[in-house]
Amino acid sequence: MIKVLIADDEKHCRERLKILLSKYDFFSLECEAKNGEEVLQQIIAKKPDVAFLDINMPGVSVFNSIPSIKNPPIIIFQTAYSQYAVDAFGIDAIDYLLKPISEDRFCQTVEKIKNYLKIKESIPQEENYNEELKSISVKNGDLIKVIPITQIINISFEDGFSFVYTSEGRFFSDKYLNYFEEKLVNHDFFRVSRNDLINLAYISSLHKMFHNSYIVELKNKKKIDVSRRKAFQLKKIIGLC
Repeated sequence: MIKVLIADDEKHCRERLKILLSKYDFFSLECEAKNGEEVLQQIIAKKPDVAFLDINMPGVSVFNSIPSIKNPPIIIFQTAYSQYAVDAFGIDAIDYLLKPISEDRFCQTVEKIKNYLKIKESIPQEENYNEELKSISVKNGDLIKVIPITQIINISFEDGFSFVYTSEGRFFSDKYLNYFEEKLVNHDFFRVSRNDLINLAYISSLHKMFHNSYIVELKNKKKIDVSRRKAFQLKKIIGLC
């Protein structure tokens, strides 16, 4: 069974999610929450596999609290406001549902959850006797590969999933981007945007664009937008200011 948390300060929205979930016999509703504090409490206490979270709840912001949780559940946001989508995917949510949620749209989310869990279960968990990563396990089709940290060019969050890029290609990982950012802090990796973490050793060039924006080009020819907030820090790190 897939354990589920639903969180929304509006009762009728929680009831709607219950109806949608009830159509799938592999979901088990473990807990509910009405505000940000209850979300944190329930995730820590119940350890759900999946959390459906409303964005505009009272109390602690889920955008600030979720990244602080070690081994968080799969996150799906739901809200009536589409402008939050960028922030939602910035903390590695695998999907974003606009209210009112239709059955067809919810079915698409269910397929994403199933695919994510299926891939995750097929990847062996890393054994870390200390907190510093030496390598990671990734997947490409039926191939499971162990990649040394030094061979990683960049890690990007794309379409609700994390992908690790090396000179051999792109590989799926079940870990969130925040996990990699934390673990690779001592390995000269830098998060240039919400969705991209790069290995500084693989920077080929930095291109200045309009309005003081930048694009970093890596040695695998991949070009990545650098957020304005991160641009100055990146230039300082590589000795441009």
